[in-house]
Amino acid sequence: MRLEPGEQVIVSARPHAGPLVKQVLLAVLACAAGGFALGFLGRDTVPAALADWTPVLAPTVAVLVVLVLVRFCLPAVLRWNAARYVLTNRRLIQRRGVLRRQEHDLPLASVYQLEARQGILQRMQRSGTLRIDLGRGRVIDYPAVPEVHRFKSIVLATIEDLPMTVMFDGVDIEGSTGYDEWSGNE
Repeated sequence: MRLEPGEQVIVSARPHAGPLVKQVLLAVLACAAGGFALGFLGRDTVPAALADWTPVLAPTVAVLVVLVLVRFCLPAVLRWNAARYVLTNRRLIQRRGVLRRQEHDLPLASVYQLEARQGILQRMQRSGTLRIDLGRGRVIDYPAVPEVHRFKSIVLATIEDLPMTVMFDGVDIEGSTGYDEWSGNE
């Protein structure tokens, strides 16, 4: 991520890990089931029909557990680890992707309205979705934002700190004395 001259990072955060609960539970269950199966196959009192197949079944169980972990758990963790929400003094950046990186830049001057949305589980975890309204029906959702209300207040404070010239397409409203010349009241 390249910053423009004079741009500073205010907050850099990963999405909340709450959406990874299913993958973590699957990993725990797969490892537990694999451990149970390997323990069962390693017993002295294993049935005779399975005793002959133990040298084949034990590696098969281990390979199946690794396949479940690699196929269903690891990609979600890698995607989560690669994702970032970065707030600078000029823009809000959302980065995603492991192999194919996607980066979405949003100038803070274009933000019309911010809304924090939380379900009951998200409230318990203090995470949520930050909905950014850009006006004219354009809405962007940033899901699983950690400390969503705090992040929203930091974004609002950063927007308030923007110079007025940025907010109004380069027209200096505060220091302009030429307004009286335009109005005809001389």
